[in-house]
Amino acid sequence: MMMQRQRQSGFSLVELSIVLLIMGLILGGLAMPLAVQRENSRIKDGQTQLQSIQAAIEGFALVNGFLPCPATPASAGFAAPSGGACVTQHGFVPATTLDVGGVRNADNLLLDPWGSPVRYSVTDADADGNGNWDFVSSGEMQSVTMSVLAPDLVVCSTATGASATACGSANVTLSNQSPLVIYSLGKDWTSFSSADQMENVGDNLGGGASGSIYPVAADAVFVTRGRSDRVGSEFDDLVVWMSPNALYRALVDAGRLP
Repeated sequence: MMMQRQRQSGFSLVELSIVLLIMGLILGGLAMPLAVQRENSRIKDGQTQLQSIQAAIEGFALVNGFLPCPATPASAGFAAPSGGACVTQHGFVPATTLDVGGVRNADNLLLDPWGSPVRYSVTDADADGNGNWDFVSSGEMQSVTMSVLAPDLVVCSTATGASATACGSANVTLSNQSPLVIYSLGKDWTSFSSADQMENVGDNLGGGASGSIYPVAADAVFVTRGRSDRVGSEFDDLVVWMSPNALYRALVDAGRLP
């Protein structure tokens, strides 16, 4: 009788397997929302970071009368000018020049929440053809005058039909005269294949102490749209840009223009 009670008081292997399966399903159901929450938090932090960088760049322009050049892997987080132009049109946020805080990598480049350097591009417009880029050279914007200035970075909602200088149509053009674009490649910065994500890279930049080679933009066209994980249509880049009128107004208010 005692032995029979002992047998009945335990779990069978089948019962134990069912319990473990149910627990696994419950834990798996909890893990997914937590992962989504973490990613949403990174997205929010990334958006805030880009807005802070844009504000810092505007502050730099108000003090100096021109935009900072992008940093390169070799410039240790400083803007990299070259004569009346920049070492590169497409590079990284010059966080040291701007005194922007945040995590840096071995080349002292500011990292986004996913651990990739934040990209930064400036227009190379030279309206008067004197060899000085209008928006990054001291006194050049004033010399050229607002009515002639023509920043040419372009932001589209799709890469379909885009060229190196324009979106596929006016309907998908978000801006066709931005002086600057700041962007993060998002969580899949190490692997991207969709046409829209590829539009934001296309060239490579190296030369830093780490020996790393970084993908950067190759032309004047950028893409931003809603996030997607659909195979073949993935997109998770975060992109901000400044309108020329917003920059001009700020510079006029600061006495830097006209």
